[in-house]
Amino acid sequence: MYLGLLKSGINLEVICDPSAAERQILKDGGITVTEMSIRNRLDINAIRNLRRKLKQTKYDVIYTTLNSCLSVSLIASIGIEVKHVSYRGTMGHLSRWDPASWLTYLNPRINRIVCVSEAVRKYLLSLNIPSSRLITIYKGHDPAWYSVMKPPALSNFGIPQNAFTICFTGSMRPVKGVDVLLKSVQHLPANRDFHFLLVGEVKDPRITQLASSPAISKRIHFTGIRNDAAAIAGTCNVFIMPSVAREGLPRSVIEAMAQGVPAIVTDVGGMPELVINNESGLVIPPGDPQALAKAISYLADHPDKLHDMGENARNRITTVFNIRTTVDKTLKLFQEVANHGNQR
Repeated sequence: MYLGLLKSGINLEVICDPSAAERQILKDGGITVTEMSIRNRLDINAIRNLRRKLKQTKYDVIYTTLNSCLSVSLIASIGIEVKHVSYRGTMGHLSRWDPASWLTYLNPRINRIVCVSEAVRKYLLSLNIPSSRLITIYKGHDPAWYSVMKPPALSNFGIPQNAFTICFTGSMRPVKGVDVLLKSVQHLPANRDFHFLLVGEVKDPRITQLASSPAISKRIHFTGIRNDAAAIAGTCNVFIMPSVAREGLPRSVIEAMAQGVPAIVTDVGGMPELVINNESGLVIPPGDPQALAKAISYLADHPDKLHDMGENARNRITTVFNIRTTVDKTLKLFQEVANHGNQR
C-alpha cells in the first residue's frame, strides 16, 4: 500500500522499528525510511524523538497502525498542527472505562480511523466514536503476488499423496477456535482421507491435548511458524478459519482465496464480508464442530463446487479486495483529512 501511495504522488516517509523486515523493501521502492524504536504506548524516548522530528518537518498527516505508535504520535504532536489517521484491524480490547483506550482509539484528537471491515466499524460505533471519524477500507491484495511463490510439497509434512487437505494458518490462540476444528475430525467419515495442516505457533494447550488423541493424531500435521505460510495454504484443497470471536478481516483467509482456495469461515466479525456463503466459500456458526465437519464433507464430495468456489474466491480478491482499490481509497482519505480534518 505504501509503495502504491508513493506512486500516486504522495510525499511519504515511514517510521518503523530497526528490526522491521519490510524496511528494505520500502527503501528499495524509493520511500524514505526512518528507523525508530517504539517500545510501548508511553515510550518517553520515542515521544521525544518523534516530537523533535515533527517540529523540524511539516507533515500533513500521521498514519499509525499499532497501539503503541498511535499513543506515542498523539502525545508527541500535542500543540503541533498535524492530522491523525489510525488503523483498526480487530474487534474487542477497548473500553470507555479503560484509560489506555483513551490514549489510542478513543482519543478525540484522531481525525479518522480506517476500519478493516464493516464489523470493526460497527464495533467502534458501539463505543460512541462518531461515525464521521470512521471509514471502512478493506485490506487489499493482488493474486499476482502469489503466482511466483514456490510452496513446499505437502509430503514434507507427512501428508499422503491425494489426501484431501484442510489448512489453517495463524497464531493458535483460544479465540481462533482451532480446538473446534480438531473436535470436528471425529464427525468426519473414517473412510475418507482427510488431513489437517496447521501452520503457526500453538498458544492454546487444548490443541496439543486434542491432537494427541489416537483417533485423530494421524490426520493432524503441525508445521510451526513458517515464513511461507501463504504459499502452503495455496497448495491445500480448503482453508479454514474457525474463529469464535473478535475477528476483523483475517489476512490468511485473503491469501488463500487469492490463490483460488475456497474458505470455510465462521460467522464472526468481518469474515462474512469476505466470504460469500455458497459462492466463494462456506460460512458456518462459530463453535460448532458438527457444522464444520459437514462443510468439509460437502466440499470434498462436490469437486465441481469446490473448483467453482475457488475461482469465485480468487475473483473476489481481484475485484472487491484488490490492493489498487485500497490505495485509491486511502489516498482520497488522506487528501480529505489534510484539507478538512474532522467532519462533525
